[in-house]
Amino acid sequence: MTIMSVDTSRLSDPRIIAHLDGIDSRIINGFRLALDVLCIPMPKHIERKPAGRPSIAKLMAAADADSGTIYTYRNEKMKIGASAPKL
Repeated sequence: MTIMSVDTSRLSDPRIIAHLDGIDSRIINGFRLALDVLCIPMPKHIERKPAGRPSIAKLMAAADADSGTIYTYRNEKMKIGASAPKL
């Protein structure tokens, strides 16, 4: 068996990333399998996303981060900060 070195920096090339975004999921799955079998570290852009839907708290936290409001979903649920009941 011949040992060969592999240049993994090419997997992060923007052209490769753009190509992998537009191909069939079966090809991506085969690509992941090949990297796994060869013990090559998986690049971030081809890792699988977590299964299932994200929780409402995660979605609302992302929305609150985008909007920059002081009235966050978490504070409203816990009734703290700007969302605290007025006495």
